[in-house]
Amino acid sequence: MSVTIIRTSDTEVQVEHTVYTFAAKDDADAFQRCIASHSINTCYQRHPPAAMRSATPEERPDDPNRGSTISPSPGRMR
Repeated sequence: MSVTIIRTSDTEVQVEHTVYTFAAKDDADAFQRCIASHSINTCYQRHPPAAMRSATPEERPDDPNRGSTISPSPGRMR
């Protein structure tokens, strides 16, 4: 299975919809190399990040309304 990896800075690596932040560039490099051939869980354990966050800041994984769309109610516009 292929995953999308984006290097957003010297110390940040985005994998799919999560940004992993590392204390040093070498740590981010090692994590990025690991992701190329191992699972995210394996690399997370081998090269633990200093922090992680959603790549879309307004979307929280535990938000029950994520992905929902609010449309105007049908009827006449004034």
